[in-house]
Amino acid sequence: MTDIETWREERRRSVTDFQGDLALTGLYTIYEPMRIEGVPGLWSPKPAGEQGLTLTAEPEDGITLDGQPVHGAVSLEPDHTVVRFSKAVTAVATTQPGSDHLLAVYDAEAEAIRLFEGIANFPYNPDWVIEGEFVGNDEERTVAFAHVDDEEGKLRYHQSPGDIAFTWGGAAYKMTPFVSAGSLILVFADATNGQTTYKLGRMLVVTRGENGKAVLDFNKSFLPPCAFSPHFNCPFPPRQNRLPFEVKAGEQQVLTRE
Repeated sequence: MTDIETWREERRRSVTDFQGDLALTGLYTIYEPMRIEGVPGLWSPKPAGEQGLTLTAEPEDGITLDGQPVHGAVSLEPDHTVVRFSKAVTAVATTQPGSDHLLAVYDAEAEAIRLFEGIANFPYNPDWVIEGEFVGNDEERTVAFAHVDDEEGKLRYHQSPGDIAFTWGGAAYKMTPFVSAGSLILVFADATNGQTTYKLGRMLVVTRGENGKAVLDFNKSFLPPCAFSPHFNCPFPPRQNRLPFEVKAGEQQVLTRE
């Protein structure tokens, strides 16, 4: 199996996982101790400055942690502590810049998984493996990104320690990535969006090399989570990441049975 085939197979596995993109059925902001319709337990934000949630439940709520019924208060560390409501339904605390107290609910038997056929991809093309340059700035720099579900004018500030400069078709471009789980991620738009690719754009992990080099393998451009579930709140590509040409490489659309 080639590298690109392995990557595509891993993508398919990841989005259909029990907490993959297709399984997300709810994302809730926990401002204060609150109950959520259809979700047992009392959910509370950690104190200001701390990420994560506190769950308070009784055995009759049917919530388990590590196979044991939750009795009393338990701490949910972001993207780590998984609680289970049933064989298929689970939840985890998570975060976004500007939102330290989110509850994500997943259903491994969600309709989106049942209808999923695969992900359409452009044919692999080595011409779309582009070597650029990482132009470093302040490691503490943050950059503003608008997000799909936020009210107009609201911005979230993602860590972004530098820009990616490259040339294509004789023209120079500079795009701004953000840091997620230790990786540099570009959210970008191009002239295929809404035509042969997902309308809101795609994402790409930047590979940093030695001497400031950066590799952009657009064959591994991937659909953002909101292409799989409407409950994700994805960042929009900022103006400098909107390319005026077609990037005919990488993932195109989610394929479904209906």
